[in-house]
Amino acid sequence: MKCNALQSNFILTKVILEMRKNFIYFGMIAMISASLTGCSDEPNDKNPIPDLPTTSNGAYILNQGNYGSKIEGSLNFINYSVSKISRDLFRTYNKRSLGDTPQCGIAYGSKLYLGVYGSNTIEIIDKVTYKSLLQISLSDKVGQSPRSMVAKDGKVYVSMYNGYVCSLDTLTQTIDKTVKVGPNPEIIAIYDDKIFVPNSDGMNHPNYGKTASIIPLATFGTEGTSETFEVPLNPKQFLTNGSSLFILALGNYVDIPNALYKVDSDYKCKFIANATKAAIKDNFIYIIDAPWGGEVAYSRYDINSEELTNLDIKNIDAPSGLGVDPITGNIFISSYPLDNGDISYSLPGYVCEYDSNGVYKNKYDSGVGDTCIFFDLE
Repeated sequence: MKCNALQSNFILTKVILEMRKNFIYFGMIAMISASLTGCSDEPNDKNPIPDLPTTSNGAYILNQGNYGSKIEGSLNFINYSVSKISRDLFRTYNKRSLGDTPQCGIAYGSKLYLGVYGSNTIEIIDKVTYKSLLQISLSDKVGQSPRSMVAKDGKVYVSMYNGYVCSLDTLTQTIDKTVKVGPNPEIIAIYDDKIFVPNSDGMNHPNYGKTASIIPLATFGTEGTSETFEVPLNPKQFLTNGSSLFILALGNYVDIPNALYKVDSDYKCKFIANATKAAIKDNFIYIIDAPWGGEVAYSRYDINSEELTNLDIKNIDAPSGLGVDPITGNIFISSYPLDNGDISYSLPGYVCEYDSNGVYKNKYDSGVGDTCIFFDLE
């Protein structure tokens, strides 16, 4: 793997930049008040709850940009029908910037919902025209710094890095409820009609968090109805296939390793494999393990047989994002590029596509900081 000798500096640099970036943003967003700015007269959907998807049309690539280098975020789309990528769609069709450091997105119904962490906004976009229908500016009252999104029953739930999870009603296009959780919540998942929230406490280095919050959907927003349980150090992401629940935790980057765990019915966590990124489809979890100072390893975990199979992934320099298409099963891995042998955080990256067995299919030139991958399902 090309990322062998570079991996230690890559991860260390990323952690330092992330902490520095977050401190800057929290100072900025403390001055922002809540407001809603309409961008279109298009009426709301009469039925905001989409049917279960059976078709996948393509993959969205959300690029963070680089705040320190004043490179704005952007949105790309890989169209399966022509095997080509369209870049910088938001600026092209809206003639303005998407904002600083977009970090999460979801396609739900006829719209895209994008969380722009640095600019502290949520953009609601028409999937067909890429026109912004609404930009929601966030305040401490509803939560700030959107980090991840999930959707169910006409609601988009958003984890906010300042310690909240909010509910966005897709019919009224407003944030209607907010729940206080632990410090610096990361990537959430819905399992058993509950939202599972990893409270990373990622701004509290080296004393990272060890708790997760559980929010029942039926009582979302009702005080006193959520609970917490203990998880491995520095929890980053919950994953589920609907029948099982898993958690990815990053440890302390020194003597407590990053790993993937299965969460049992008593909320006990059982070690599966070392991992820094993971994505799930049906009964398989696709894993990237990029530890400090070691080689990058790729594998696939069979949930039923509990077997871990190595994948011979090629053509990736420094993995930045991972997604698995829920319909096709194809794997998408984004990468930072190399510049004279060093990892670059200010040059455009790329995305490689593989089949479910890790066989290389295609490569797409992407944008700067292409860390978030999600899919156009219908």
